[in-house]
Order: sequence, then structure tokens, then C-alpha cells
Amino acid sequence: MKQFFDKLTNKKHMLIGTSILRISFGLLILYMYLIHYAQRRFLWGPNGMQSHDSLRDQMTLTSNFSLYQLSDSMVYFEVIFHLGILFALLFTVGFMNRTVAVLNFLFLWSLQHANVLILDGGDNIMRIILLYLIFANTASHFSIDRTRKIGKASTPKPLSNALHNLAVLASILQLCLMYLSSGLHKVMGEMWTNGTALYYILQVGEYTHPFFQTIISSSEIILMIGAYSAIFIQLSFPFLLLNRYTKYLAMFNIVALHIGIAVVMGLFTFSAAMITMQLLMLTDREYQKVFAYVSKSAAKFRDKFQNTKVKNYETKQVQ
Repeated sequence: MKQFFDKLTNKKHMLIGTSILRISFGLLILYMYLIHYAQRRFLWGPNGMQSHDSLRDQMTLTSNFSLYQLSDSMVYFEVIFHLGILFALLFTVGFMNRTVAVLNFLFLWSLQHANVLILDGGDNIMRIILLYLIFANTASHFSIDRTRKIGKASTPKPLSNALHNLAVLASILQLCLMYLSSGLHKVMGEMWTNGTALYYILQVGEYTHPFFQTIISSSEIILMIGAYSAIFIQLSFPFLLLNRYTKYLAMFNIVALHIGIAVVMGLFTFSAAMITMQLLMLTDREYQKVFAYVSKSAAKFRDKFQNTKVKNYETKQVQ
């Protein structure tokens, strides 16, 4: 118990992973804002797809809250929407870590609840992880806050260390519970156990492509492999993480699963959000090894390229 407490409070773990996850989430949020920028008034405006009165009634009925419910003014809407973009950008570059993390969460929550009809499911888990990350240090690497603190002495902060580590642990446990519960629900479903679930999923026009629908639906073998693979990947994920070597298999399986979902079903933002969360699974030491390998490989390639240029130049001089 003492060893666990010491590990929890002595230092922050997985700082690189949380920093890269911050950037990835920030880019996804900016993508969501900007790809719909031209249609923003129709999708979220007070006189758009959902009227202001309807939004206010919905928030009251569900005991929910959105900044967009506070006024039906178009000027107010534009201010709130563009502030959301600003805070998402500041969150991405890692400026004023905790303060901006709270504001970014608030504005994203407000936007997503202003129109739930265009969400694809990835928003739920992203909001949960973003809530946990408020208590984590996500700006220790690749951030403006990092450059501002260079040269400044840091003092041991056991409480801050514990909050960060618990936030990371909570995020990983959340993913484990999500995949485990999803796998168990599939096992209890008759269409998943008899291997026909993918066939019926592909009949939903909004979530499939005619090309893949034809190929996959025409093969019973592909349908069964796809269904049983999804169950195995989700059920095995939490247990494969328990070993330092099998966790790489768990990460590979999840990435492959969501690439398949993105390509076949067209759920890009959902899959991108789920894939980026795998960044939390690697330790700082593992990231440092990856960076060192990439740096070494890049240096070798650069030297080889320069040597080739020199040899070509010398050959031309001789000729």
C-alpha cells in the first residue's frame, strides 16, 4: 500500500501521453468547429435546426445546461461560438493548462448539447476523458506553458502529482469499462453471437458505404469474422493491458477495430477520438524510446542523403 501511495505522489507519470492526447483532442475539437463553420448558424444558431425556445425547453426537461440557451441573440451566439474556437485553440497549444481546460470543456459541452442530433457517439467518451484531464498536467510537453517554465525551479507537489496520476488512471479505467461493457452487451445479443450483426448494421444507410456494404454483406465468412473479432477485441482489451507486452496487442487491436469502423461506417470523428485515447497507454520511457529511434533513423537517412549528393557532385566534377 505504501509503495502504491509513494508511486502516486512522488512524481507524475505518463506526461508525454497526456500532452499528445491534449493536442489530439484539441485538433479534433477544432476540426468539429471548423468543418461546420459555414453551417454554424443552421446547426447551432437560435433560429436554426433547433429553435432557441426548443433548446431551452430541452435543457430544462433533461436538467442539462448549455451556454447557448442563455440568449436568443445572434450576436451572443457568434461570440460564444468563436470563444469556443479560441479556447479549443489555446487548449491545443497548451496555454494556461488548467484554466483553459475547464473553459474548453464548458464550451464544448455547451456546443454538443445545443444539437445532439449531429453527434456520433465519440462525444460522450471524449467529454468524460476531458473532464478527467482537467486534473492532469497535459501541458508538460509540446506546449506554450512548457516554454514559459523553462529554467524555473520546480518544487515537489504530492497533491498535484496524485491528482494527475489519478486522472490518468481514471481515464484508462474508463476505457476498460467501456470496452468490457460493450463486449458483454454484444455477447448477450443473439445477432452478435450468431454472426449476423454486421449485416444488419450495414443496412443502415447513414452508417455505411455501398461499396463495403456489397462486399461484406455478400460473404458469411467476413460477417462472422468481423462480428466475433469485435467481441474478442473489446472483451480482451482490459486484460491484455495488465501485461507490459500484451498491451501492445491490445492497442493494435483497438486501432485496427476503429480504422475499420471509420472506413466501413464513415464514423471518422468517433474513430479518431477512440484511437487517440490509446496514446495514454504508453509510458514516458516508451515514448522516449520511440522518439530516440525516430531521431536516430532520421539522422541516418539525412546522412545517407547528403553522402549521395556529395558522391553525385564528385562524379559530375570528374566527368
